[in-house]
Amino acid sequence: MGHAESLRVIGQSLEVAKVQVFELETDGPNYIVKTNFLTKAGEWILRYALGVQDTSEQTSSTVRRSARFTPADISRLDDQAQKQRTVTSADKPMPGRLSQVMRSVGDHLDGIEASAFSMSWTYDSVFVDYHSAEGQSETRTFTTEKLEQLGSRSRFRRLGRTRLNSTWPGTMRRE
Repeated sequence: MGHAESLRVIGQSLEVAKVQVFELETDGPNYIVKTNFLTKAGEWILRYALGVQDTSEQTSSTVRRSARFTPADISRLDDQAQKQRTVTSADKPMPGRLSQVMRSVGDHLDGIEASAFSMSWTYDSVFVDYHSAEGQSETRTFTTEKLEQLGSRSRFRRLGRTRLNSTWPGTMRRE
């Protein structure tokens, strides 16, 4: 599974936990999310989604926590989400949702064949440090406007792939 699909799944989990400001980095095939803005309810949601059984108590209403998403976690969460989606919601993704915006950033990272990356997600921008396929380290800042453009391009490319794949008998599938 590429970065686009993995980040979409992680974004879905963060949406449910109501996390909007976070840091995310790759650790080999795993993705680690860190945030200072995780409520106890949000922490419980992420722990439940990831199957973590640690129930240690914290005294403050928000805590600094991290969550590790392994390829197995991402695949399982994606399967669960696919079972819950209806045809109408799958055909009309809401472009402003965190999961869709994260997918767009992932499409960009897949397009440049980023091998490793870290990102800081704020309310109005995303800062991404990545290593390109050539081994160069680069940094990009995506503003809200740039993320909207990136999302439009990503949806257009996916729509084109879906239509292309549906022209061959037996190959109709959604990507």
